[in-house]
Amino acid sequence: MIAAICDASAPPVAGFVESVFSPMVHQAVERCLTARPGDGSRTAMVLASTMGDATTLDLGSRRLVAGQAHNPLLFMQSTANAVLGQLSVTFAVTGPLLSLSTVADPAGELLATAELLLEDAELDRVVLIGVELTGTERTAAAHRELRTGPPAGDLAVAIVLDRGDPLRRLLTDIPSGPSAEYGALRGLVELAARVQGTNP
Repeated sequence: MIAAICDASAPPVAGFVESVFSPMVHQAVERCLTARPGDGSRTAMVLASTMGDATTLDLGSRRLVAGQAHNPLLFMQSTANAVLGQLSVTFAVTGPLLSLSTVADPAGELLATAELLLEDAELDRVVLIGVELTGTERTAAAHRELRTGPPAGDLAVAIVLDRGDPLRRLLTDIPSGPSAEYGALRGLVELAARVQGTNP
């Protein structure tokens, strides 16, 4: 098991513009899969986010309302699976690629999804990814409605769960509610810290 936490300082990724959403995800997963290589054909990736790439969605909407020409890159990268596709090419991952919209407990939802995926004997590991942006006025209003709250800074967390890893034990006593610093990613950040503490 290995984990990485990345912020808005992540370097750009070719094919993605304006938003730090995909670069953060790319860097977090790249750090994990470079440090812990494995069989891509037996690997799945699952990404969870409450608001997704709000920067790209809002930019595309503003351009549309202003009557500006549509940028096809914004359309492509507005789906969270776009960066997973890029990572799958880089690391030859041919297992399932999934994106979830979560509200209160990304760590628990990602773990539950990983457990279902690992019931498939053809998979050996799952890359769990949580990502959230500080957001916009629109997403801030949605966070207030959902009572989640964005993180204080743009943030992505990746954890590689291998078959047989004691992740349930690591989840014990991890808070599921949001915090001012990490928003809904609070539990996932703490889980990543625990995983990092168990690495040799």
